[in-house]
Amino acid sequence: MKIAVNLFSASPKSVTGAFVYIQQILPALFRIGKEDVFYLFGERGTIEYFRSLYGTLPNVKFRAFGIEPDIFTHPIRAARKLAAKVRRDYPARERLIAAEAGNAIQEEDISVYFSPASAIFPRGLENVAFVTTIHDLQHEYFPDNFPPHYLEERRANYAYAVARSDRLIAISEYTKKSLQDICDAVPEKIKVIYHAPKDRTENSAAFDTPKEFIFYPAALWPHKNHRILIRALGILKDRFPSLCAICAGMTKGGGSKRELESGADSEGLAGRVLFMDYVPDGHMPKLFKRAKALVFPSAFEGFGIPLVEAFHYGLPIIAADNSSITEVVGDAGLLVPTGDAESLADAIEKVLTDERLRDELIRRGYERAKLYSWEKAARETLEVFYATNSR
Repeated sequence: MKIAVNLFSASPKSVTGAFVYIQQILPALFRIGKEDVFYLFGERGTIEYFRSLYGTLPNVKFRAFGIEPDIFTHPIRAARKLAAKVRRDYPARERLIAAEAGNAIQEEDISVYFSPASAIFPRGLENVAFVTTIHDLQHEYFPDNFPPHYLEERRANYAYAVARSDRLIAISEYTKKSLQDICDAVPEKIKVIYHAPKDRTENSAAFDTPKEFIFYPAALWPHKNHRILIRALGILKDRFPSLCAICAGMTKGGGSKRELESGADSEGLAGRVLFMDYVPDGHMPKLFKRAKALVFPSAFEGFGIPLVEAFHYGLPIIAADNSSITEVVGDAGLLVPTGDAESLADAIEKVLTDERLRDELIRRGYERAKLYSWEKAARETLEVFYATNSR
């Protein structure tokens, strides 16, 4: 089968959860689908990034849609794209790309158009089956996290994806239910395919961490509840005077980080809550291996890859009991009421002091880790492609 992969909304300069998914699912698809051909569609920078990784694979082809690729081969089209860019005429740009992509789909006899980042772009393509992965509906549960114009655009993109897709991939049962309840998606066309731990190669270079710390890898969105983690650590500060917290993840503007650091100071935790922002992949295994626990107080997740990474590294989990977190963790971690700092502190203390409990959580985590693999995800995704193509 010939499959086009829509990478127009993906960029190596913005490592979102969707981009991590793309980084992990694509190589697994290429391995499992050796008899298939994958055409990567996207902007020049993104395509060159993936070409540098997979340019030698015989079943992967690349198609950059932009001004530069057209300058010598299609100068009129390049001029039209430039004019649309200068005028910020986004509908005109999309129409140009749709015509170009449509021609490529027809010329190559592509059967499936796979959009792994929740949005179909460009709109208006015909004579191809659509499969779209939906990661979460955070914008519906926490609309204040998004500027009004982006919220409107995101809702329109999701509505189009649900209406236009022949099949939808949801990354959890929770996301599937959200699609049904909020977007009126037909349940029969939704397939739940779980994520898996991120594939990381550990860097042998030195990397300093506190001797005793709990770990929370999450962007500084308000719903991630870093303030609850800080409050819980404040409750435990005298009982565990050397315990620190490491928070690793993208910051959403300097204000959030400054407010959280101020909150830590107010709790008497100066220097004990460390915000590392972006941590290179090679150093993340060290944090998982050295931490005393993964503490995950988030109020909402579409899946939660750090949870299955903790299973993989033998790190006990303490998490808020909500959304997909409940589903992913199961009985392999301690689940506490969302937003309850006292319960969170109590669970942290239990994991730090009860060796029998700690060992049992680690054992259950290793067992649960077997449910999640990118090979399994790729195999199930290919099955969706073939089922869609046969309709």
